Amino acid sequence: MEEPCEHLEGSPIGKCAICERTVCSECYREVFNTMICDGHEDLEDESDWELVGFYANSAILADRRFALEESGITSLAVESDEDSIELYVPTEEKDDAYLALSSSGEETLVCEDCRVQYSADMGACPLCGVRPVGDEASGLE
Repeated sequence: MEEPCEHLEGSPIGKCAICERTVCSECYREVFNTMICDGHEDLEDESDWELVGFYANSAILADRRFALEESGITSLAVESDEDSIELYVPTEEKDDAYLALSSSGEETLVCEDCRVQYSADMGACPLCGVRPVGDEASGLE
């Protein structure tokens, strides 16, 4: 069983979206309307994070977060209003994250212009709308 936080006054309210540590009403922070623990208080300002991916399902997201974790990169998943999940990393880790995610397979694509990865079933980059080179629907070959 996971150890609760050390605050005696707080009531457990959930888990940190980054490290999954139990957080209480005393130690939680919010970034992108997502709960994080006070162990990441240096990342509680949304400007400290950079968007690196959009995913259509949690299985792809879990795989991508694992790849980042294996590279020693912190990540935060945020559900968006467009039925996708956005993946963020600390600003200083964006270049390393881009390299770790740039190996796209059948289920993901990478937009070279926006420097983000996205689920292949989205068809085009969610930021700029550009379809991958060779995609018949884009008119490119």
